[in-house]
Amino acid sequence: MPLVTSTELLAAAEAGNYGVGAFNAINMESAQAIFKAAEEERAPFILQVTQTTLGYTEPEELVALIKELAKKSTVPMALHLDHGRSFEKVMQFLAMGFTSVMIDGSLTEDGQGPRSWDENVEVTCKVVEAAHAIGVPVEGEFGMLGQIGGDLKGGEGALTDPDLAAKFVETTGIDILAVGVGTTHGLFKGKPYIDHERLKQIDAKVKVPLVMHGGTGVPDEDVRQGITEGIRKINFDTGIRVSFIEAVAGEIHAIEKEWDDADKSGGVRKYDIRRVLKPARAAMVDAVRDRMRVFSSSGKADLGGACSAKADPAKAAERAREAEVAKVLE
Repeated sequence: MPLVTSTELLAAAEAGNYGVGAFNAINMESAQAIFKAAEEERAPFILQVTQTTLGYTEPEELVALIKELAKKSTVPMALHLDHGRSFEKVMQFLAMGFTSVMIDGSLTEDGQGPRSWDENVEVTCKVVEAAHAIGVPVEGEFGMLGQIGGDLKGGEGALTDPDLAAKFVETTGIDILAVGVGTTHGLFKGKPYIDHERLKQIDAKVKVPLVMHGGTGVPDEDVRQGITEGIRKINFDTGIRVSFIEAVAGEIHAIEKEWDDADKSGGVRKYDIRRVLKPARAAMVDAVRDRMRVFSSSGKADLGGACSAKADPAKAAERAREAEVAKVLE
C-alpha cells in the first residue's frame, strides 16, 4: 500500500491510545522481518533508516528494496530518517521519497558532543522549512539520550526540561518531539529509571506526539505507562540486532559441530549462507512482533481512518513527486 506520513500514524495512535513501533532496517533480512511482523500482527509501523547506514550500504539500494516491500504490504507504514544530523543529509533522504524525517540537532554532526540551544534551533528550523514545503513531517530532539554502552548518570541537565521543550516545539515548528527521560541508545547497564513525572509534565506542555528513543531494555511496564503519558512513537533497534546476532551465533555453533563431525568421519563440509540468515530473520520477526504487542499496536491496521488500506494512492504519488523538489534545496 502507499506510504503514509508518521504524523498520520501517530494521530491514529493518539486517538486509540497506543504506541507505534519505529524499527530500524539495515539490510534485506531486517527489512523483510519488520514487514513480516507487521503483517502477522496487523500493526501499523514506522520503518527507519539512519544516516549511519551510509557507512554500510548505498541508501538508494536499501530504500528501493523497502519500497518494493511496501508495495506488497497491506498495513500502513511510514518511511523515516532516524537521527539525521545535518541539513544536507536530511535533504538527501527527502529526495529519496521519505515520508518522515528526524533532525537530531541536540548533537554535533559527528555525534560526539552537544549542540547549543541556538545551534539546535537553527538547524531544526532550516529542516522544518524545507520538509514542510513538500508535506513531510519533522521529528526534532531536545534533551540528551545516553549512548551505546554508557551509564545513565547524565544528571538533570541531560534530561528534557518541560518548559524548554514547549519553547523548542513552538520556536521550531516540529511535528514530533524526541525526549530524554532516562532511556539510552544500546543496552542498559542495570535497570533503567524512567522519569515518568517529567514525562507527564512534558506531555502537559507540549502538543505534539512524543518519542521514546532507546526502547530496547526498557521494562514493559514502563513502556506501557509511557504510552499513557504521551509517548506515541517508540524506537526499537538494538533488540533487533541482538536477536539477529544471537540466532546467527547459535546456528554457527551448530554448523561448526557438524563440520567437526564431518572432518572426523571423512565427510564434506557444507556451506549455506541461507541456513544462517533464515533463523536470524525469523528471530527478528519474533522480536518485532513482541514489541508490537507491548505497544498495543497489534490489530490496529484494520481499524480504518486516515491510515487504513484505503489510503489515497494519488496523495502518495504526489508526495513522491514533491520529494524531487528537495533536490534543489541541497
